Amino acid sequence: MDSNTELLKMCDLRIEFETFEGIATVLDGVSLTLDRGDTLGLVGETGCGKSITAKAILGLLPIPPTRITAGKVLFHQQNLLQTPESKLQTIRGSKIAMIFQDPMTYLNPVFSVRKQMVDVILGHAKRQGRNLSAREAERKAIELLKAVQIPNAEIRIKDYPHEFSGGMRQRVLIAMALSGEPELLIADEPTTALDVTIQAQILRLIRQLVEKYHLSVLLISHDMGVVASVCRRIAVMYAGNIVELTTTERIFTFPSHPYTIGLLQSIPDLYGRKKSLTGIKGSIPDFIHSPEGCRFHPRCAQMMSVCRKVKPVLATIDGNHQAACFLYETSFAT
Repeated sequence: MDSNTELLKMCDLRIEFETFEGIATVLDGVSLTLDRGDTLGLVGETGCGKSITAKAILGLLPIPPTRITAGKVLFHQQNLLQTPESKLQTIRGSKIAMIFQDPMTYLNPVFSVRKQMVDVILGHAKRQGRNLSAREAERKAIELLKAVQIPNAEIRIKDYPHEFSGGMRQRVLIAMALSGEPELLIADEPTTALDVTIQAQILRLIRQLVEKYHLSVLLISHDMGVVASVCRRIAVMYAGNIVELTTTERIFTFPSHPYTIGLLQSIPDLYGRKKSLTGIKGSIPDFIHSPEGCRFHPRCAQMMSVCRKVKPVLATIDGNHQAACFLYETSFAT
């Protein structure tokens, strides 16, 4: 990718958790790049490290017991891991915003939506050195609620979170995330606990907002179908490692890593021939006592002897398609 268009670059990020039982390496050398205007999906089973990756970008990791042992997170070439908290406060929301997966957890039930949105907008304005009145902030909040397609926004803004449905609460969170006019939007499981109809509406809304506001998006999900509807590229994560990275079209057409293939085989095909869903046997390994070599090898049907001993790195298969698997390392494929 052209460094002139590069917005976010994560380089060999390694994160450990200190537990009573020992050290858990939850991210083991994660590298990702996101250009301006790009949309990247980060997928994998629950517990793979997706949300930890997102929180590391914004400096929201619990410290202690979390420890970043290596790596960089560059935003506009600035390493966020070495940025003082006071400076990060000006970046959060204003430059990088995040939508969390449970709106009732992140909306205060004792305050109206108007109170919460106005406070957020005024906070962004103050950190950016702009003078903004409460009336102007409320006007902007109503415009944002309209942008996320909440009907009767002038009236609904006075309501409390419990008076909104789950889908509408998620729209309120999206409106709040947009209030700082960010360049990068991180959406962490934005359709969790929503029925399929509302999920489709939220995903369609995100696509529309990406186009309208020229946003870059990092969309986190365990659902390949969710990221396919929004993202141009997909990174597959397993047990704290990126195991495959390519365009959305190619990952569905030519999945290469055995884990990716397993994820796709567990998705029902509504339009093709009837098939049995195979899934992936086993579960994500214990991060404290992780397997040597490839962390996926205990669950992999194509495991070779080298997989038990050596950790594979992302290797280029074809063009911009990469996979971390010894199946594509001819010197090891024996």
